[in-house]
Amino acid sequence: MIFGSNSKGNGSNELNLPQGMFLHEKTNMLYVVDTDNRRIQMFSLNQTSTTGITVASNINSMYAVYVDDDEMTMYIALRFENRVEKWIKGALNGEQIGNQCKQCRNVWLDKDKNVYMTESGTHSILKWSPKTNTSITISGRIDEQGHTTDRLYFPTNVYFNQANDLWYIADTLNHRIQKWNNNSKEGITVAGSKDGIAGNNAALLANPLYVWVDEQSNVIYVVDSDNDRVQRWLPNELFGSTIVGGTGVGSKSNQLKQPTSLVFDKLGNLYVCDSKNHRIQMYALIDNQPCSKNHSYSLFTKTNNMNIFIILLSWIMLIGSRLI
Repeated sequence: MIFGSNSKGNGSNELNLPQGMFLHEKTNMLYVVDTDNRRIQMFSLNQTSTTGITVASNINSMYAVYVDDDEMTMYIALRFENRVEKWIKGALNGEQIGNQCKQCRNVWLDKDKNVYMTESGTHSILKWSPKTNTSITISGRIDEQGHTTDRLYFPTNVYFNQANDLWYIADTLNHRIQKWNNNSKEGITVAGSKDGIAGNNAALLANPLYVWVDEQSNVIYVVDSDNDRVQRWLPNELFGSTIVGGTGVGSKSNQLKQPTSLVFDKLGNLYVCDSKNHRIQMYALIDNQPCSKNHSYSLFTKTNNMNIFIILLSWIMLIGSRLI
């Protein structure tokens, strides 16, 4: 692990059921939503210290944070408070933006400061404009759950590829990842079952909570929460590969316990929010480039006492592969 421990706590180097993360690339600071401690903790990735700094506190039911590059303003999704709050740097309190966001699980900003919210409780994705102070639905049908291409079922996360006007949705209770184009009325399944079927094999997902996309390679990374693993899907593939976890629920360095989110740093290191282990895990992929069907790779993980060890991971995709 790199931050937190295998047990909950409220010290500056501890976490309690963390739910989300955001990596601010300009400062190389990792913001962690320390949900049951009701605070946002900021950790420096430039140092070896595991001590966090509290940058917001006394906030109920936080599930996600987005930090604006320009102003260091934080946007925080409050699930059971049914709203998104904007916290200006140094503020002691936040202010609500937009209207109600029922069971709001995630928040994202684009270059024009439009705010995107996953309204899990209505099975839809909202876009709020600061210029007009109005919200519109851009994916899903409000209060109409389902697994058809125009519907979502309790989405929890959205990833935006602004260059191509695409967004990817963790369609959680449909156990799939959906890709939507700008102004599209329907989504396309790019990982998991298009029919909303859960499972633990290479073709299926179970309650995926988070999706992240490499915009150069279009490789998709999924936090497959109920399978306690992180899956990697190559473009146009029907099967994913496990890169972290998948060895049974637990607190060992190669195990996860209901992970909730992930981020990559500029060096390609992977950080996983291992929620019920109350920790953030860091994995240094030796080869984080898109892989071929016959490709296998190694993974380093960093422990709390900074010992580094190797976990060799490999897989068979389709045919012709062999384990090392």
